[in-house]
Amino acid sequence: MPPRIGPRKPIKIYLAEWRESRGLTQEQLANRLGTTDVTVSRWETGRSLLNTDVMGAIADALDIESEDLYHHPAQPTPNALMRDQAPDVVDQAIKLLKAIRR
Repeated sequence: MPPRIGPRKPIKIYLAEWRESRGLTQEQLANRLGTTDVTVSRWETGRSLLNTDVMGAIADALDIESEDLYHHPAQPTPNALMRDQAPDVVDQAIKLLKAIRR
């Protein structure tokens, strides 16, 4: 039987960090999502897994994109940094990144 293919280590979700960065308690986030603080706690500790629908609802409740949950709020992704920038700023950033790749 071939070996199972999957991540070498669990993928970290930064739900607690994002919730705290927004100044919310587990109970407040749970109220926004229509669930309980126990469920939020289980998501944060990894005792319950998140599916894509739940991640989307959490992202909406925290006013972030779903992909942001994979990154610590203090270390934004390039996409997060470029969000809401003027088109000319995005074009300049892309040109700079292409120059760095060479």
